[in-house]
Amino acid sequence: MSAHAPAYATVMEVHDAFRRSDYFRMAALYARDVEWTMHAPESIFPVGGRRRGKGAVFLMLLNIGLHYRFDRYEIEDVIAEGDWAAVVADVTITQRSTGRIIRCRTAGFNQVRDGKVVAYRGFIDSFDAAEQILGRTIVP
Repeated sequence: MSAHAPAYATVMEVHDAFRRSDYFRMAALYARDVEWTMHAPESIFPVGGRRRGKGAVFLMLLNIGLHYRFDRYEIEDVIAEGDWAAVVADVTITQRSTGRIIRCRTAGFNQVRDGKVVAYRGFIDSFDAAEQILGRTIVP
């Protein structure tokens, strides 16, 4: 990890703001035309899919907050070089409608320009998380 990579400080600040639900601070760290993608099934995860623009991203974040409460968000690994930073996090959330506790890992790749996130590509261990959200084991 290179703490001197331009993306490192911005991405760490984004994650700190997210952990604290400080969406105003987060908004200041995203480019107006940010490209945001989370590779996860949209029918199960409100965070799944592609969003373009800060407004669409923050509408999605609001939607997440309506459905889930973030109980724990711990960064496990950060790799940063140049204008890119990758983050792996261990996340524990509570599904508001059922009270189910869901624990999963996420990985996100952030591209930063001029101190703002211009692109995000995220991945979630969606199979494991889907079983937890649905409250059942999925048998292939």
